[in-house]
Amino acid sequence: MRKFFVCFLMFVLFLSTAGVAWAQEWPEKEVEIIIPWEAGGATDVLYRAVAKYFPKYANGKQLIIKNVPGGGSAIGYGEGVKARPDGYTLVAAVNPVITRALMGPAPYHPIESFDPVCLLVNNPCYILVNSKLKKWNSLPELVEYVRENPGVVTVGNSGAGGGNHLVALCFESAFDLKFIHVPFDGGGPSVNALLGGHIDTVVASSPEGFPNVEAGELEMLAVFAEERLGKFPQFPTAQEQGYDFTAFMWRGVVVPKGVDPEIVEQIAEVFKAVLEDPDFQKDAENLGQNALYLGPEEFGKHLASEFERYQEIITKYGLGEFYK
Repeated sequence: MRKFFVCFLMFVLFLSTAGVAWAQEWPEKEVEIIIPWEAGGATDVLYRAVAKYFPKYANGKQLIIKNVPGGGSAIGYGEGVKARPDGYTLVAAVNPVITRALMGPAPYHPIESFDPVCLLVNNPCYILVNSKLKKWNSLPELVEYVRENPGVVTVGNSGAGGGNHLVALCFESAFDLKFIHVPFDGGGPSVNALLGGHIDTVVASSPEGFPNVEAGELEMLAVFAEERLGKFPQFPTAQEQGYDFTAFMWRGVVVPKGVDPEIVEQIAEVFKAVLEDPDFQKDAENLGQNALYLGPEEFGKHLASEFERYQEIITKYGLGEFYK
């Protein structure tokens, strides 16, 4: 009887240990993350930086970047919704995951189609102009020109219905302005268009355009934050120039609905470890990334809150196709 009891305890211990081992198996293979924009934009740059350190905390497995541009991010998010819910297809969650669905028809619902994993960063937006071709030296000069010439100044964004587009629309509505909004398949292409002189300005978020600002090719006409960017302290905020307006782009991770909650927690822990890595933090600082980690539950609350906030703004100003 005693021998049987000892064997039973050993069996229970084995099951317990096996359970721990099973819980630590993710990932057993490479993990893919869908970026719903072209390469070179702020979201793409962030996750490529994350991917550099991902294997260190993910059993040596790589984080594969998959760019799926088009439809102002709707195509990428639509593909993410249809992915197998096994924890091996992740989706970059940025403001447009909400705004795009609120501005017009989309093949997903920002809250009901995904499970939240974690928030990674919260970055300020800004207005970029071409240093050689710029017509304005300050935000007040731009505003005055637009008021005198409505529907003339072009403002590029990373996709119709996206976060940067909505930021520009809100700025336009808040100060009674009229821009021409020009969508691109990501922040990178919009910056390239500005460099080529094809558009007048771009609303972007860090680190979009940073190398070009450092090279003196682009300038920030205004930063939409309470404080100037630490990397570029020479450029004033909108508030400093008399316009009480702030706007940020947050970036996190979601998965298609139905992923095992234990796997979701493990994914979140891997990204948390990357954010806390000293070398990643140095890279993030150089890229102008403001790290802000929220786990699955907190990020879920954040998404729900942002959904309500953006819906209120879009409804108030009659933006998009649903609320005109």
